[in-house]
Parts: sequence; structure tokens; C-alpha cells
Amino acid sequence: MTPAAVLGLDLGTSRVKALLCTTDGTVLGRGAAGYQVAAPRDGWAETDPEQWWQAARSAVRAALGPAPAQVAGLAIVGQMHGLVLYAERAVVLRPAIVWLDGRASAEVGDYLRLPADLRARLGNAPSAGMAGPILLWLSRHEPGLYRQARWMLSPKDWLRTRLTGEPATDPTDASGTLLFDLERDAWAADVAEALGLRTDLLPPILPSAQVAGHLLPSAAEAFGLPAGLPVATGAADTAASLLAAGLPAPKAPESPGWALLILGTGGQLIVPAAASADIGATNLFRSVGPGTYRLAGAQNVGAALDWVRRTLGASWDELYGTAERPWSASTPVFLPYLAGERWAHRDSGGAWTGLTLAHGREDLMRAALEGVAFLLRGQLDELRAAGCAPAKIMLAGGGSTPPAWRQLLADVLDLPLYPAGTDELTVRGATNLAAIAAGTVPDGRATARSGRKIGQAVTAADTFRLAEAGYRRFGSSSSLPPKRLVPLYRAMS
Repeated sequence: MTPAAVLGLDLGTSRVKALLCTTDGTVLGRGAAGYQVAAPRDGWAETDPEQWWQAARSAVRAALGPAPAQVAGLAIVGQMHGLVLYAERAVVLRPAIVWLDGRASAEVGDYLRLPADLRARLGNAPSAGMAGPILLWLSRHEPGLYRQARWMLSPKDWLRTRLTGEPATDPTDASGTLLFDLERDAWAADVAEALGLRTDLLPPILPSAQVAGHLLPSAAEAFGLPAGLPVATGAADTAASLLAAGLPAPKAPESPGWALLILGTGGQLIVPAAASADIGATNLFRSVGPGTYRLAGAQNVGAALDWVRRTLGASWDELYGTAERPWSASTPVFLPYLAGERWAHRDSGGAWTGLTLAHGREDLMRAALEGVAFLLRGQLDELRAAGCAPAKIMLAGGGSTPPAWRQLLADVLDLPLYPAGTDELTVRGATNLAAIAAGTVPDGRATARSGRKIGQAVTAADTFRLAEAGYRRFGSSSSLPPKRLVPLYRAMS
């Protein structure tokens, strides 16, 4: 008999991953399935939740394989900030609006007009891709559906609710909605009321590792799992990754510590940090368990590189291969703002600048890598401005593996990068939560750290000064008025 196991699901932006492992971290099976993110209008981003269901089903069945293990627990983690309007009898009222969406930019103004003391308790500056502004947009533009709704759910919470029939969320996802009071660790009902939003749409908040429900018979049959399986509440993807990373604590409270850099569709720099009044262009979210973490996020990382790759007809190997080329002052500057950023460049679009007749396809690809790396450097600078100055970075995520790309990042960030030893931190965080919920381990660290070792550091090369000069050119180009740029994204799409 295969040993007892736990199952983790990661509902990413375009792919669902499943990981089956024993409670000591030994992997028994993996599965993955993709789905589509639609853009019905410029600046919108939506997904039919039924695609999440089908992708999750395929990923789980692939992970289970022909001889399923004795699964003891399940947990789902996933992308933050999206919103599903969910009616009684499990009816989804419209496609989910996900974090890349920018339609609620006008509603951000409603947040900015709130009293300062209300905004301060949210811990985050308002952004169009967060659930609060999206819900406000829906109340104004789709009032009929808004009135029919029973629950407002994040993506991972919708999937878990479909599996168990029990709606809920956890503090890590709730803290990213702009409807959560970080000081009181509860829904900010006064903020919702000040905005004219319904507070009855907010689901119960349960701890991330608590059993939120048990697998329904119909869901168990669809996924090939035992009915009644305990399902943990789960967590936001970045919080799950931070849990699984197990970052070494600083030797002294005031000494610089570690940051976690996750590269996927977007890119997130994460530092465990106490709450503070200095928000800046960063986020403050609840961690799994006690505490908070500060996040500086970039939306245009893997999403921008994938657009460049597809537009230029290149493979991923070709694209990342250009990272081996030497730094050059003649390389064009790529502005990667294809989807806008959370608090800037929402409408400017992406562009290559400094093009000449001498430039070719490989120059454009190299420039794209540099532009994304410079965008991440800007996020590191935002963390420092918020009082978080890491001395080392753990590097994780599916977009972190090519060696030459790692070196380019080290040159730009000018900090040692330590590969996490796995590109599965997020889904391993889910297995941690599943193990705790199932009662198979007292805490989740066993499945988090076993089976991997932090890789050898990648440090900046002697040419890092050329990277610094490129970053200055990038900053100058980013500050140009949009009319002076070449908006290739909109021209070619």
C-alpha cells in the first residue's frame, strides 16, 4: 500500500498544478493543466471558473496516477485579488475578474476619498485589480448580477467551495481585497459601508490550515479522491510560497535578512515584515499564521516575456538564450508595461525605444529580458524605500530556472541570488497546509523543507556597472510621456 499522502493544488494565473507527496516531502506524483485568460476588452482580464474546475480535475488525476495513494488531506492555494460572484445553489453569475484586470480604475478614486484613518487600516494603497474596487465596479455596471450574488469569493476560495459546499476565505487572501482590517484581523465592514458595498457578500474568515469543509461525493468522484476528505481553507499563493520557503531568520532584528523573489506570470519580491505606516508602492498582507509580509509586485514579468516570445515567433530557449549576450549600451530599451502596473503605467502600454536599422530580432528579445529585470529592480527599490532592505534573495518560480537569466537578474539586482531548490514552492506550501489540516504533522515545515536544498549563490558579474547604466536608461525612458513612445503592443496585437 502506498503511504498516506497529502495533496496540494496551486491555482495559478494560467495553469493549475497538483502535487501529491508524503508528509516527509517525498513526491509521489505531479500534474498540471492550463486554461485561458480572456481579454474581452482592452484592459480587462477574465476567466470562466469552469475552466479552473476542469484544469484542477485534470491536474489532480495526473498527480494521482494509476495507483492512487491513500490521500489524507487537500489544500488549495492560488492567485490573489480576483473575484467570483457566487449565487445560491453554487451558481457562478459571470466570468471571474482576475488580478490583471484594470477596469476598476475609476473606483480607485472612491477609495482615495475615504477618510485617512479608514484607508490606513487596510495596509495597502488601492489598485484596480483588487477585489474591493472590482466589487464596486460590478455594483455600478452590473447591478442586476450584484443584487443576485450571495458571496464574493477569491479564485482559490471558489474552487474549494465548489469541492466542499462551504464558502469561506482565509486571512492571507482577505488581506488583499482592500476590504480587510489588518489592525483588527477581520473584515473592514466600516470601509465596505462607507463605499456603499454589501457586507453580507463577505465570506467567513478561517485560519489557512483549518479544515474548511469535506469533499462532496460528486466532487470526489470527479477528481478520483475519497468522499469526506478534509480540505484546508488554503492561502494566497505568495503567502503559501513564503511558508514553504522557510526563509532563514536574520541574526538580529535590525540586521538585513532575506527576500523571496517569485517569477511567474508576474513577479513578487516578498519580505517578512511588521506592519508600518509606510505603504508606498508596496503591499502589506497577512502571513499564514501570525505576522505579515511586505510585497513589491510587478505584473509584467512572464506575461510580458510570453507576449514578446509569441510576437517574435521565438521559443523560450531562444528568448532566454539572449541572456548570454554581453551587456551593451546600444541595446534598445524595452518598457514592459503591456498590462500596466498596479500603481503606474496603467495606460501607457509597452514599447521598445532607441531602435535603429542595425537592431534585429535577438536585440529585441535581449531588451525584453533587460526591461523585465529593470522592472524588478524598481520593485526592490520600492521595498527599500518602505524600510525593507534585504541582503540576500531566494529565487523561485517557473520563470527562474535558466542559468543565464539568473545571472542577468543578479547583475541588475546586485544582490546574491540563491535558487530555492525547487520551482514548486507555492504548491508545496499547499501540501504543508493539507498536512496540518489532516493532522499528520504538528506544523507544515516537514513537507516544506525536505527534499530540497538552497542552491549556490549567483552573484553580480564584473559588468554589473553596465547593468546599472542600463537601469538608468530604463528609468529615463519610463518617465517619457506616452506620446513619445512606440506603442508596439497595441499596434501589433
